[in-house]
Amino acid sequence: MAHVTRDEGHLVVAAVRVLSHLNGGSPTPEQTAELLGWAPEALRLKVSALHELGMLHLVSSAYENHLEIRDHLRLEQLDQEQGGAMSEALAEFEQRKREEAERMSRLFADGDHDRKQQEKLKGMGEGLLKFERGKPRNPFDDG
Repeated sequence: MAHVTRDEGHLVVAAVRVLSHLNGGSPTPEQTAELLGWAPEALRLKVSALHELGMLHLVSSAYENHLEIRDHLRLEQLDQEQGGAMSEALAEFEQRKREEAERMSRLFADGDHDRKQQEKLKGMGEGLLKFERGKPRNPFDDG
Protein backbone atom coordinates (compact mmCIF):
# COMPACT_ATOMS: atom_id res chain seq x y z
CA MET A 1 0.00 0.00 0.00
CA ALA A 2 1.31 3.44 -0.89
CA HIS A 3 1.84 5.82 1.98
CA VAL A 4 -0.35 8.92 1.93
CA THR A 5 0.37 11.94 4.09
CA ARG A 6 -2.41 14.04 5.58
CA ASP A 7 -1.68 16.89 3.16
CA GLU A 8 -1.82 14.58 0.13
CA GLY A 9 -5.09 13.10 1.37
CA HIS A 10 -6.61 16.55 1.80
CA LEU A 11 -5.44 17.53 -1.70
CA VAL A 12 -7.03 14.49 -3.33
CA VAL A 13 -10.31 14.88 -1.44
CA ALA A 14 -10.42 18.63 -2.20
CA ALA A 15 -9.77 17.95 -5.89
CA VAL A 16 -12.62 15.43 -5.95
CA ARG A 17 -14.92 18.02 -4.32
CA VAL A 18 -13.93 20.81 -6.72
CA LEU A 19 -14.34 18.62 -9.79
CA SER A 20 -17.67 17.29 -8.51
CA HIS A 21 -18.86 20.89 -8.18
CA LEU A 22 -17.55 21.97 -11.59
CA ASN A 23 -18.69 18.90 -13.53
CA GLY A 24 -21.89 18.20 -11.64
CA GLY A 25 -20.81 14.60 -11.04
CA SER A 26 -18.06 12.41 -9.68
CA PRO A 27 -14.70 12.98 -11.39
CA THR A 28 -12.53 10.31 -12.96
CA PRO A 29 -9.08 9.60 -11.56
CA GLU A 30 -7.58 11.08 -14.73
CA GLN A 31 -9.45 14.37 -14.26
CA THR A 32 -8.34 14.50 -10.64
CA ALA A 33 -4.71 13.81 -11.58
CA GLU A 34 -4.84 16.53 -14.22
CA LEU A 35 -6.22 19.08 -11.76
CA LEU A 36 -3.50 18.25 -9.22
CA GLY A 37 -0.73 18.11 -11.82
CA TRP A 38 0.17 14.56 -10.80
CA ALA A 39 0.85 11.53 -12.95
CA PRO A 40 -2.30 9.39 -13.22
CA GLU A 41 -0.36 6.38 -11.91
CA ALA A 42 0.73 8.29 -8.80
CA LEU A 43 -2.83 9.40 -8.15
CA ARG A 44 -4.13 5.85 -8.54
CA LEU A 45 -1.68 4.66 -5.86
CA LYS A 46 -2.87 7.40 -3.50
CA VAL A 47 -6.53 6.68 -4.31
CA SER A 48 -5.97 2.98 -3.67
CA ALA A 49 -4.49 3.75 -0.26
CA LEU A 50 -7.31 6.17 0.59
CA HIS A 51 -9.85 3.58 -0.58
CA GLU A 52 -8.35 0.93 1.73
CA LEU A 53 -8.58 3.39 4.62
CA GLY A 54 -12.25 4.11 3.84
CA MET A 55 -11.83 7.74 2.81
CA LEU A 56 -12.51 7.47 -0.92
CA HIS A 57 -14.35 5.01 -3.09
CA LEU A 58 -13.32 4.16 -6.64
CA VAL A 59 -16.54 3.29 -8.45
CA SER A 60 -16.13 1.16 -11.57
CA SER A 61 -18.92 1.38 -14.11
CA ALA A 62 -19.26 -0.04 -17.60
CA TYR A 63 -17.88 3.10 -19.21
CA GLU A 64 -15.48 4.68 -16.73
CA ASN A 65 -14.21 4.81 -13.18
CA HIS A 66 -14.99 7.72 -10.92
CA LEU A 67 -14.16 8.82 -7.40
CA GLU A 68 -16.52 9.44 -4.52
CA ILE A 69 -15.75 10.70 -1.02
CA ARG A 70 -16.68 8.25 1.73
CA ASP A 71 -15.42 9.56 5.09
CA HIS A 72 -13.35 12.74 4.92
CA LEU A 73 -12.97 12.87 8.72
CA ARG A 74 -10.57 9.93 8.60
CA LEU A 75 -8.05 12.18 6.86
CA GLU A 76 -7.05 13.50 10.28
CA GLN A 77 -5.82 10.01 11.21
CA LEU A 78 -3.14 10.11 8.49
CA ASP A 79 0.48 10.93 9.33
CA GLN A 80 1.42 14.57 8.90
CA GLU A 81 4.85 13.71 7.48
CA GLN A 82 5.92 10.87 5.29
CA GLY A 83 8.40 8.99 7.37
CA GLY A 84 8.09 5.98 9.57
CA ALA A 85 9.56 2.87 8.02
CA MET A 86 11.19 4.70 5.11
CA SER A 87 13.10 7.15 7.29
CA GLU A 88 14.13 4.33 9.65
CA ALA A 89 15.43 2.26 6.73
CA LEU A 90 17.28 5.27 5.36
CA ALA A 91 18.88 6.00 8.74
CA GLU A 92 19.91 2.35 9.07
CA PHE A 93 21.45 2.41 5.58
CA GLU A 94 23.39 5.59 6.34
CA GLN A 95 24.69 4.07 9.59
CA ARG A 96 25.90 0.93 7.77
CA LYS A 97 27.53 3.09 5.10
CA ARG A 98 29.34 5.16 7.76
CA GLU A 99 30.57 2.00 9.50
CA GLU A 100 31.82 0.57 6.21
CA ALA A 101 33.63 3.84 5.39
CA GLU A 102 35.28 3.84 8.83
CA ARG A 103 36.36 0.22 8.40
CA MET A 104 37.83 0.96 4.98
CA SER A 105 39.68 4.04 6.23
CA ARG A 106 41.18 2.02 9.11
CA LEU A 107 42.19 -0.73 6.70
CA PHE A 108 44.03 1.64 4.38
CA ALA A 109 45.29 4.09 7.02
CA ASP A 110 47.54 1.67 8.94
CA GLY A 111 49.27 0.35 5.80
CA ASP A 112 48.33 -3.21 6.71
CA HIS A 113 46.56 -3.66 3.40
CA ASP A 114 49.62 -2.53 1.41
CA ARG A 115 51.88 -4.85 3.38
CA LYS A 116 49.58 -7.84 2.81
CA GLN A 117 49.31 -6.99 -0.88
CA GLN A 118 53.13 -6.84 -1.22
CA GLU A 119 53.51 -10.19 0.57
CA LYS A 120 50.92 -11.76 -1.69
CA LEU A 121 52.63 -10.43 -4.84
CA LYS A 122 56.04 -11.58 -3.57
CA GLY A 123 54.66 -15.08 -2.91
CA MET A 124 53.14 -15.22 -6.37
CA GLY A 125 56.44 -14.08 -7.93
CA GLU A 126 58.40 -16.75 -6.06
CA GLY A 127 55.90 -19.41 -7.10
CA LEU A 128 56.25 -18.36 -10.72
CA LEU A 129 60.05 -18.50 -10.56
CA LYS A 130 59.97 -22.00 -9.05
CA PHE A 131 57.60 -23.10 -11.78
CA GLU A 132 59.88 -21.74 -14.55
CA ARG A 133 63.11 -23.18 -13.08
CA GLY A 134 61.85 -26.60 -12.15
CA LYS A 135 62.22 -29.38 -14.65
CA PRO A 136 58.89 -31.09 -15.26
CA ARG A 137 58.59 -34.65 -14.06
CA ASN A 138 58.74 -37.25 -16.81
CA PRO A 139 55.44 -39.15 -16.78
CA PHE A 140 57.13 -42.20 -18.33
CA ASP A 141 59.89 -42.37 -15.76
CA ASP A 142 59.35 -45.16 -13.24
CA GLY A 143 61.46 -43.50 -10.64
